[in-house]
Amino acid sequence: MNKNFSVLGSGSWGTVLANLLANNGNKVNLWTKNIDIFNSIKNKNLNEKYLPELKLNSSINVTLELKECFQENELILIAIPSRGIKELSEEVSSLALQSNKFILASKGIDGNSFRTMSEIFSENSNVSENNIFVLSGPNLAKEISDNYSAASVLAGSSIDSIKDIATSFNTDTFKIFLSDDKKGVELAGALKNIYAISAGLSDGLGSKFNTKAMILTRSLSEMSILFEALGANPMTLLGLAGVGDLIATSSSSNSRNYSFGFKIGQGEVKEDAINSIGQVVEGINTLDTVFNKKNELNLSMPILEELHKIIFNNSNPKDCFANIFHESNNIDS
Repeated sequence: MNKNFSVLGSGSWGTVLANLLANNGNKVNLWTKNIDIFNSIKNKNLNEKYLPELKLNSSINVTLELKECFQENELILIAIPSRGIKELSEEVSSLALQSNKFILASKGIDGNSFRTMSEIFSENSNVSENNIFVLSGPNLAKEISDNYSAASVLAGSSIDSIKDIATSFNTDTFKIFLSDDKKGVELAGALKNIYAISAGLSDGLGSKFNTKAMILTRSLSEMSILFEALGANPMTLLGLAGVGDLIATSSSSNSRNYSFGFKIGQGEVKEDAINSIGQVVEGINTLDTVFNKKNELNLSMPILEELHKIIFNNSNPKDCFANIFHESNNIDS
C-alpha cells in the first residue's frame, strides 16, 4: 500500500530517497531551505547542485514551507547534516501530529551529550522514541541514483513496527533489512565516518591493499571496543550498518569522508580539503566527539588517536600513520 512521505533535506541523500519513494508510487514532499534547489527541482525536475544528472520523478512536490510536510499519517524522513538535527527538532515540536512517524537518515553523535541523533530528536521534538526509526547502511547516493544494487537497514523499537514502512523503499535494486538495535545502528553509522577518513588517508599516502585491509580490520576492532564500553551490541557491527557501511564509505571517491582523508594524505590542509569537497564531512566533528569520549572512558583506540592528531593538531600524516603500528596492543580481536 502506497504511503505519504515528506523528506526533509535536499542534499544528495535526501533527493535520492525522495526519488526512490516517488518511483515506488508513494506521494512525496521534498522540503528544502535552498531557493536555488527549489527552483531547479520545480522547473526542471533536477537537483542541479547535488545530483545534476538524475531526472527526478515529476510527482515530487518540492516545498520551502516546513509546515506543508506535516499531515495526518505522514511519514517524515529526515536527511539533513547531523549538526542541524537539534534545531530542526525544535521546529518540529510545534508541527508534529500524533499520527506522524519519523525516519532519521542523518548520521552523527551529539558533541555535548554523546547522544545519538534519534535521542536528540526525541528529546527536543517531544516525539516518542517508539515513533522514531533510523535508516543506515552502505549507501552512496550517486550509486543508488545510477540504479546500482544496494541495501540499507531500518531500525526501530520492534521488528513488527518497521516491516510495513520497509516495503515502501524496496525495489529490484534497493532492499531494506530490519533491526531492533536502533542505538547500535546509529552508533555504527556515525563511527564509520571517522574510519573512512583513515582509509582515505591510507590511500592518499600511497599505501597498498595490505595496509588498507589492516586499517579496516583494526577500525572494526576499535568500534567494537567503544560499543562494549557503551553497552551496545557489537554484533551489529557485522551487518550492513557496520562492516557494510565501513567498506562502502572507505572505498569510494563518492564518499565525502574518504575523499577528505585522501586529500589530507595527499598534503592538502584541512580547510582546503573541506572547501574542495563542498559538502559537510560528518566524520570530522564525530572524530572530536568520540576522541573526548574515549578519553573519558580510558579506552585504547590508536587509529582514532593518531587521526585526531592529524586533523586537529596539524601533525604530520605520514608520521602519525606509522605510529598506528607501534601503538597497537597486537591482540587480534
